[in-house]
Order: sequence, then structure tokens, then C-alpha cells
Amino acid sequence: MGGLFDDVLKGDEGLFVDELALDYDYIPKEIPYRENQQHYIADCMKPLFNSRSGRNLFIFGSPGIGKTAAIKYIFRELENNTDDVIPIYVNCWKKDSSYKVLMDICDQIGYKWTHNKRTDELMRVISTILNKKSVVICLDEVDRVKELDILYSLCEDLTKKVILVLANDRNWLANLDARVRSRLMAESLEFKPYNFDEIKGILKKRIDYAFVPDIWENEALDVVNKKCYTAKDIRVGLFLLRESGNLAEMKSSKKIIAEYASSAVSKLEEFKIKDCDEFDPEAQRILELVKENSGLKISDLYNLYGNDMSYRTFYRKIEELDKNNMIDMGDKKGKSPVVNYSKKLTEF
Repeated sequence: MGGLFDDVLKGDEGLFVDELALDYDYIPKEIPYRENQQHYIADCMKPLFNSRSGRNLFIFGSPGIGKTAAIKYIFRELENNTDDVIPIYVNCWKKDSSYKVLMDICDQIGYKWTHNKRTDELMRVISTILNKKSVVICLDEVDRVKELDILYSLCEDLTKKVILVLANDRNWLANLDARVRSRLMAESLEFKPYNFDEIKGILKKRIDYAFVPDIWENEALDVVNKKCYTAKDIRVGLFLLRESGNLAEMKSSKKIIAEYASSAVSKLEEFKIKDCDEFDPEAQRILELVKENSGLKISDLYNLYGNDMSYRTFYRKIEELDKNNMIDMGDKKGKSPVVNYSKKLTEF
């Protein structure tokens, strides 16, 4: 009888060169097919180099089509070119209130004396620090924020700035409070979904970064391309590339064939039963809480949640997320099971 690990691909036989290149947060050396949008955004920011405010932008488009990647690429270029313009990126999925946004900004600019300070006090501190230079602030997933009174203050109190607001909802700007909207005076820029050839080109680039050369069979890549195009979400393609590679390595195969890609598609369809957007706001916030505190008991998560919701309702929403494969409650033994966040299941 052979050993359990006799057929494992050893050492330099592995199929991955840099698996991190398949992370959606990975920013490659270039962002293909978004050059026009990147130049437009950069043009809006260029007055900052001359200590003048640029043009604010509302950037919208469906998830997984390169909005965030384009901004982070531009911020990287900005940091490589000047120390006089401060780039600040805030993910509003995690920072879903004016106070949390300002706390994140304080953290990024190195201001630590935030204890017991009110929102208006934090804003005064931030404007004092940032007005010494120029600043570009990106509020990503801004449509997740419960209230954005602070947006008016950012427009009013910062003297040399560009404010970028990113949203999936094209109607977000139109629905913004008229007072804030008139102060923001944002131009609109739409990111349209990638077409089939663009998706094929993007995934081919990621394969070049992530895998040993010449291990992907054309038929396998066709399976991934078609599924990614149907989903209209590059993150789906990246998931399928990684899972196909993992399945090939499990089989000790030195080629990634259509069988493995099809199996990866089946796994995707099994896991992605329900999209995060389909849950109510409370369930979405609980999901984010689990993500930030994976491995805690439900009772401990409930104490951290700090809401008027009853424990029974909280438990029921945890069960709903577990049922839809967004989190993992394990074997559910005891009154307060441990809850784990699984990036594999929720990253779409």
C-alpha cells in the first residue's frame, strides 16, 4: 500500500508561481481595458499638483468590473510620483458611517488621539492636517454608508482636494441629499462591463502572473472565460482559475484540463447560492462583523454587535447566512456555536 502523499507534486512541480496574483485585491502592473477611465480620473486629479482643487467624480458600475482596481492603480502611481498629494482610500463596506470614515482617515494620516472625540472634532483635526498638502479621498462602496453627512464637511473644509465616490448603484448620486450633492458637484464616470474578449485578455494576463507557463489547456480556459462572461464579474474568473489549479494539483496533474475547470464551475455554483447584496442591511452588517471576527462564538459576536436587536433575531440571521453558505457555523453543537468567515464562499 502506497503512502497517502506519494502522488503529491513535489517542489518545482507545483502549478502555481504566484497564487497571490489571483486575489481580487491584487493590483497588477497594468489594468487592461480601463486606460481611458484611468486617464480621465488622473486628469481630474492633476490640478492637485499645482495646489489647486481638482474635479470630484462619481464613479459607478456593477461589481467586479475594475473600479476599485483602477483607483488603487492610480493611487500607486500617485505615490510613486509625488509626496505633495496624499491619497486616502476608505472601504465604506467596512466603514459604514461618517464617524467610522473619519476614524479610518485619522488612522491613515497617523493621528492617534481620537479617544472621546466627536465627529465634528475629528473633522477639524483632519482638515488641519490635510490642508497642509493636497489630498485625494476615495470613498469606495459609498452606497453602503448609512449616513454621509461628513461628505458635506469634506467638500467644505478641505481646501485642495479631489473626492472620488464609487458605487454600484448608478442612481446613488441622484438620490443624494440635494445640499450635499450641490456642494460635491461631482462629474459622473461609468465603468461598463467587460466584453468577452476583454475578459479573456484579463484572465490570460492573470494566468501569466500566477501559473507555470503552458499548463492551461485551451478547452479549460474556454470553460472559465464563458462562465466569467456570463457572471459579468472578474472575481468569478479569478476564483475559477485558482480552483482549477488546486483541483489539478490534487490530481497530481501537470496540466489544467477542461474537467478541472468544469468541476470548479460546479463548486462555484454550489457555494454562490445567494449574493451579499440580496441580504437585508442588518444581515450584511452581521456578515461583515463575522468577517472581522471569524472564530468567535455567536454570543460573543452578539455582544460586539451592540444593537437593539434581540439575541434570537441575531441568531436567526446568523443561521440564514450559514444556510446560504456565506459563513460556517460548524457542527452547531451547544447554545452558542463558533462562527467562521470563509473568503472562498463570500468573496463574490
